[in-house]
Amino acid sequence: MTSSPQFTILRADRLLDGSGGPAQQSAAILLEGSTVRAVGSQSDIKAPDGAAATEIDYGDATILPGLVDAHTHMMAPGDGTLGDDVAKDDNDMLLLRAAKNARHALHSGVTTARENGAKHRVAFSLKEGIRHGLAVGPEMVISGRPVTMTGGHMWYCGSEADGEDEVRKEVRSLIKEGADFIKIMATGGSTRSSFDNLPSYTVAELRTAHEEAHRFGKLTAAHCSNAAGVANALEAGIDMIIHCVFEDEFGRYEWRQDLADQLAAANAWVNPTLHVVRAGIESAERDISENGSTPQKRAALDATKRSLDNRMEATGRLAKMGVHVTAGSDSPWSHYLPGLFVHEIEILAESGLTNSEAVVSATSGAATSVGAGERAGTLSEGRPADVIVVDGDPLQDLSQLWQVRDVFKSGERIERGVL
Repeated sequence: MTSSPQFTILRADRLLDGSGGPAQQSAAILLEGSTVRAVGSQSDIKAPDGAAATEIDYGDATILPGLVDAHTHMMAPGDGTLGDDVAKDDNDMLLLRAAKNARHALHSGVTTARENGAKHRVAFSLKEGIRHGLAVGPEMVISGRPVTMTGGHMWYCGSEADGEDEVRKEVRSLIKEGADFIKIMATGGSTRSSFDNLPSYTVAELRTAHEEAHRFGKLTAAHCSNAAGVANALEAGIDMIIHCVFEDEFGRYEWRQDLADQLAAANAWVNPTLHVVRAGIESAERDISENGSTPQKRAALDATKRSLDNRMEATGRLAKMGVHVTAGSDSPWSHYLPGLFVHEIEILAESGLTNSEAVVSATSGAATSVGAGERAGTLSEGRPADVIVVDGDPLQDLSQLWQVRDVFKSGERIERGVL
């Protein structure tokens, strides 16, 4: 016996469909099971004749697509623990933490998240656990393990590969295991044995990863913490430049108009990951306040503040050039606690994006950037019913995105009690 479809009607003073257009006033959305059946005015949206529907009127609120976080590391605690030390935990503990963090993310309004690197099979297990209802969290788009040179950034996740042949084999292994995209470390990073101001892979190695991924219909993303890495990744055709730091091998910032022009011409996505830097600054300031300052602490803090200022300036300039900017938190890496994705949206607006552009960067833009544009980031007929409702009008005040009234994933209202 086939059960009757379940209808839900949500009403609010306004609705943003995620496309970047103006808010629809006095709006409503009809959900049919896990799918959006219709979007329109409150006077037009009704359940089919004779069908019962659950109806919720939120009043002065905004309906919008579930948020899409283009950069997460669910296995990390977000308490400042270095990745080398996080990876010392057994895989079962990493998976339990990842499941808890995924729940935090969903409860905050993130209904789709791209996982940018976890140890061994933790990301694969998390995705499958959520899919089978064993854990609660966003729809996951995963890289599995990041591909890195021997001793490179995040080598401890288990995908070290050197040379074109090894890179090709590792990409094939990840795709065999079910990776949705390939992440490759074009430079070093925070890992103790890596060098964040130096490129790691050659253009040929990066191109091998990119071409092999594309051969199987997978996108690529490259961690780039210096300008040389950005240049190499662009030459190799990588789809997304993560961090996109315009610093040289000595850590000196210089705006690179040549690279900016290449980014625009390549139609590549940039994931600046700005708030993770600010979260580190806030932690360092707390440490100085509570434990006292030293010349070393002060110098490190000042350098990080300059770096953030430079990265925010570069992000704003890139956005004004029309470069595609996607919101990805990098949380809960470093000191960026889980469930606080809105910080990244807000800092993108501080960097020069309009409020509307910042919302798009975390909805349809982010969904497109991670290859989920057909199923996430936009509200329209026939699409999955991933919906959030927030107080007020986020186009006027982005902080309203913190005031989440309800979260619906695949049409199901999420019970957001104590974690």
